[in-house]
Amino acid sequence: MNDGNFWSATDQLKLIHQWARASYVAPWALLYAVLLRAIATTGPHVMLPGPPAPASLNMGVVLVGRSGAGKGVTDKLSRVVWPADIHEEGLGSGQGIAELFKEQKNPEDRITRALITVSEIDHLAALNAGQGNNTRAALKAALTGDRLGSKGASLATTRAVPADSYRMCLSISAQFGHTGVLMDDVSGGTPQRLAWAPVTDPQMPDEPGPIPDRVLNTAVPPWAQTGPQTLMQYEPPEIREYINAGLLANGRGIGEAIDGHRTLTRLKIAAALAILNHRLVISAIDWELSEAIMAKSDDTRNAVLEYDRQAARARVRDRAIGRAVLDEMIDDRHEKTVRSRILRLLTTGPKSRSDLRRAMGKQHYREAFDAVLPHLEKVSQVVTIPGDKAPHYALNPEFTGEPEFTPENSSSDAVNHEFTGEPPSNVTPLDTRRSHVEPRPKLSCQKWFDARIAELVAEGHTTASSFAVYAEGQAAGYTRQQLRTAASSHPDVSVIDRAGGKATWNIVGTASAPYRSALEWANHYFDNLPAGSVVDKDAFRLAGIAAGHSAQASRHAATESGRIESVRGDGLETIWVLKPSTNTEEKPA
Repeated sequence: MNDGNFWSATDQLKLIHQWARASYVAPWALLYAVLLRAIATTGPHVMLPGPPAPASLNMGVVLVGRSGAGKGVTDKLSRVVWPADIHEEGLGSGQGIAELFKEQKNPEDRITRALITVSEIDHLAALNAGQGNNTRAALKAALTGDRLGSKGASLATTRAVPADSYRMCLSISAQFGHTGVLMDDVSGGTPQRLAWAPVTDPQMPDEPGPIPDRVLNTAVPPWAQTGPQTLMQYEPPEIREYINAGLLANGRGIGEAIDGHRTLTRLKIAAALAILNHRLVISAIDWELSEAIMAKSDDTRNAVLEYDRQAARARVRDRAIGRAVLDEMIDDRHEKTVRSRILRLLTTGPKSRSDLRRAMGKQHYREAFDAVLPHLEKVSQVVTIPGDKAPHYALNPEFTGEPEFTPENSSSDAVNHEFTGEPPSNVTPLDTRRSHVEPRPKLSCQKWFDARIAELVAEGHTTASSFAVYAEGQAAGYTRQQLRTAASSHPDVSVIDRAGGKATWNIVGTASAPYRSALEWANHYFDNLPAGSVVDKDAFRLAGIAAGHSAQASRHAATESGRIESVRGDGLETIWVLKPSTNTEEKPA
């Protein structure tokens, strides 16, 4: 069912849509707010029939959007469109909810119907964070009409509220990134009990429509106001079949936890649509419309989940990048220190590799030594000379760039004895005061690196990002310098591309497929799709990763190619539509 068919399905929906268009308010958000008020107008005796047992119509909605997007305006407009006399309250503690609905000495003084509004979700988060607070637990119980409060020693201290004796409706206004108080309780069932609606509408017209000359009829029939238990009725038989299928799936543990209350929530929405029409019977059109409303709720909730996932990944990525930058700074500092030590030690004469390495002192300097010494040989600052048992290293006599390290300057001042590894006899080595419990052994960096490359090859990759592998290695406890050494020692790893300061490796030796830049790869990918088709972003991202390009690099390449057009979809996100090929594929150098 498309939007046009939905909003023209009943006179009530047409009127709600007209009010939204006349007020710069998202129609879906206004509809949810009105349905909530329609439910709040009925007494708690109006219930859904079983199986498995009669269920309360108590309902909650979450209006989602950025700050200032129109959540408060939507709530105010819903009062205009559905101008019923409803008791409204702000949210307090869990005990406060029970206090609101508790039985009174004079039964006429008791509040049995109320709409609780949470204008800022951070207020709910603060209440839930309080030590010993039970606000979220009380809301979950109230949304299903369960018993609230407890029996006290006297009437004044008693807050016992019998089950199904009250009508509570809950409206929460929330911003993206602030819904943790709801979303982190999937196992407890909080987000499943709520319907989710966006307060933004990408299709909102530039100019508002005319203000309607009427509002919804709130004069609900007597059966909805007071009386004995009254059960809604289901007209189409498929409703019963849908309920039974849901009960069976839940009983067998089939399905996602996040959808655990979907059937019950859909039935409440269908009942609210029937009440808008002053009917006790849920018709086939109510049932069909309720699925369209639940689909919008699912899309909105999934958008919230995706936003939270992306935000969490961004935080992890930022921490990883910060750690990588810090580690690289530390590695550079270690390299400079080790280089200085090697050159100073060699001013006193040739030394074997083992003697030089032992004189480095701490383990992280010894690790850097394995890369620094070959580099000094490569730039001819250090030369190899024959030794009795093993080759020795000496300063190159022709090296005169740094006088303090030349062979002619061999005074004791040129040697830093702190680096000799031989403490004075009157100093007790710190190691003698330390515990000698050996740490659990781990793979050498080379073995870890070789195993990781083998895993990537087994997964079908022919290339890899050096940045990604280095980040994994550092997370496993290895330094960047160790990883660089391991990469240079691997027989099948070689650099085939550099962009943005990061290297792309061929990881299968000479048998690798021809390497394509991210832009070349994206154009090749688009060439295999028909013009005008919608590009599956997830498939594109996964194909890019398999080709050795990060998700960010693939996305940038798609934009740079000029082959796609971003347009608004039915939900909150944009979609990519492929333009005709313009032969813009990047030619290899």
